[in-house]
Amino acid sequence: MNQATPPPMAHHTVTRPNRFIRRIGAGAFLIALHISALTQEIGFDEAIRTAVERAPSLQGRVASVQGAAALETSAGQLPDPRLSLGLADFPVSGPNKGSLTRDDFTMRQIGYAQDVPNSAKRAARNDAALARTEREQALLGVERQLVRREAGLAWLASHFAQRRLALYDELSGHHQLLLQTAPAQFAAGKISAADVAMVELEALVLADRKDELQREVTQATAMLARWLASPVSAGIAAKSPAAAPTFAVDRDHLLSNLARNPEVEALTPMRAMAEAELREAEAAQSGDWSWSVGYGRRGQGFGDLVSAQVTFELPVATGKRQEPQIRARQKELTRIDAERDELLRRHTQEIDTLLAESTELQHKLQRLTQQASPLASQRSAYTLAAYEGGKDTLASVQEARKQQSDIGLRALELESRLRAVQWRLTTFVPETSP
Repeated sequence: MNQATPPPMAHHTVTRPNRFIRRIGAGAFLIALHISALTQEIGFDEAIRTAVERAPSLQGRVASVQGAAALETSAGQLPDPRLSLGLADFPVSGPNKGSLTRDDFTMRQIGYAQDVPNSAKRAARNDAALARTEREQALLGVERQLVRREAGLAWLASHFAQRRLALYDELSGHHQLLLQTAPAQFAAGKISAADVAMVELEALVLADRKDELQREVTQATAMLARWLASPVSAGIAAKSPAAAPTFAVDRDHLLSNLARNPEVEALTPMRAMAEAELREAEAAQSGDWSWSVGYGRRGQGFGDLVSAQVTFELPVATGKRQEPQIRARQKELTRIDAERDELLRRHTQEIDTLLAESTELQHKLQRLTQQASPLASQRSAYTLAAYEGGKDTLASVQEARKQQSDIGLRALELESRLRAVQWRLTTFVPETSP
């Protein structure tokens, strides 16, 4: 190998980028210390509980439940009564024209009237109000499950993003050692100027990759902070590098309990509400009734009068009024039943799709961690030993270590996807925890 002193340009290439990269590394270290001082770590279960407690969408759903419950007491009540004031038989011609007292038929009247919907209609309205409250409670369950799922996915994304960055820092440390020793190796004539440039160029590539991983950490942390509603959004992070939680998935359990899925359960009170509306439409065929009483005061010398009246509604055109309403409510029941059947089929298909993806990821991850990763480590060690013995090139060492780094990052990516798929499967059926 050529032992000659390198030209000034080559020397310039070696030293200045080295100092530049070391300065970048020092600055990044100080920034990392500052960020770590602000970071508030949070576990998976705690993140789920916090998200459920603070989610604005859940607070809105709770208000909807409370509003529906407040309407229950008024649903079956009678309509407000009516008070009437009037003047009857006021003469506008003849000898008594314009007088309130001379004509014995003239009366000043006050009346009280009450409409009375039939009892079946009132009962149906009451049932509809109860079903409406149950529907809002069911929709609250749907929203709660959505918040749990998304908060869990955000935690997992933040957790694995941090683990990828930590692993990358660990693996790239080997390259930093090469970068630091390259000038001495060149001065000793063990490597060429091209090798030194290759090491420094690779350092720049590694810096770009680290920036990408840091961006992923920042984005995942921002998403997690959104669900946790933290006042210091940049200072929330999933606990790392602790192991991520595992989730037991049983297809038979999921399918046998699929009726407990919040979206499916929400259709039960919706159907009850539609049934109550159908009964109200059917009750309209019987018609309502009302009663009223009145008091008429006449002039002096004439006696006062009292009147009472009962009025019945006559549904004489049910084919044009009530029956179309009944058919519409029946069709609504059919729609809800069809929607429930479709929802069960769709969830079954989603479960089987996610289970297939879970199986694929498990097999890939097993091969990667149990076979590929040990082989990559062995190759890296053998290549380094051969290089130190003068039997291999620096490029081979870098390529072997890059492959080892890629396999490690790939393993974390597969595990991240696997845990996310398992968590999605877990949230199809509500559990008692977290």
